[in-house]
Amino acid sequence: MAEFRLFAGNLTASGEKAPAVHENTAIEMASAVVAELQDGTRVFLRYFPTGEVQQWSNVKAGWVTLGMCSPRGTSRSKTLQCSPDEPLQLLRE
Repeated sequence: MAEFRLFAGNLTASGEKAPAVHENTAIEMASAVVAELQDGTRVFLRYFPTGEVQQWSNVKAGWVTLGMCSPRGTSRSKTLQCSPDEPLQLLRE
């Protein structure tokens, strides 16, 4: 089991999400987690402020998008709520 915790940042005055910017260049940021399944397999996941969740694929030698999730919770600590219609399915490689 893995739990994502997000901390607010890079919000506009109206509360909208905004990318971090350095010298007119947007900086793409992600939160990452390494989880271990019951069989001992390690899973590498990353979450972007846009809601996109990706998993590292050894087979494809790259990141694979699993779906979109949105944060919920208090202003200091948030967990992800993924669509109940399309729950995230981890890659099994």
